[in-house]
Amino acid sequence: MKKYLLIFSVIALFLTSCNNTEKVKEAKNDVKKEAKKDAKVAEEPVKIAIADFDSLIGKYVGKKVIIKGTVDHICKHGGQKLFLVSENSDARVKVTPDEEIAAFNAELEGERMMVTGVVEEQRVDEAYLKEWEEEIKAGADLSNDKGEGKHLGGKMEKGGEESDVAEEMQKVNHLRKMIEESGDDHISFYSITCTSFKVDGK
Repeated sequence: MKKYLLIFSVIALFLTSCNNTEKVKEAKNDVKKEAKKDAKVAEEPVKIAIADFDSLIGKYVGKKVIIKGTVDHICKHGGQKLFLVSENSDARVKVTPDEEIAAFNAELEGERMMVTGVVEEQRVDEAYLKEWEEEIKAGADLSNDKGEGKHLGGKMEKGGEESDVAEEMQKVNHLRKMIEESGDDHISFYSITCTSFKVDGK
């Protein structure tokens, strides 16, 4: 009798163990499903108005956003950047193409556009400015994307035109002053790397 009791106990324990294992598997699957659901929600681009760009964009670095505006300027050197503006704001948003888009067509200038892309941050601190100064002193090519001095988007942008040493040094000093006035050890410039875009009415 004791022998049968022992066998029944072992079987009951085994069944309980199997049942618990199934419950654990189910719980893990539920967690995975929720994680996928959350990831999908996180991947949904956030719509941001150009007027709110400067105040909100710092929260979305590395994330996808959607922004609409009028193409104010396209870089003449290969269409490597464009700037979006809106009627109700002084903000100017720099947009660069991703690898698939490669370049923006100059014909887009003046068009209204909806851009989907990832927010990028360019941090400028004293170390960055010293490196820039060294490039200027060494006579580095300042015309290749360096209307900003390699360096920066919208705010210091010259549209990719050549700029001489005095102008570059003026930009460095202006940025240094901006850092001092910010009360922080750096300032940030934000741009959007465009993954897709749509021209209004097309």
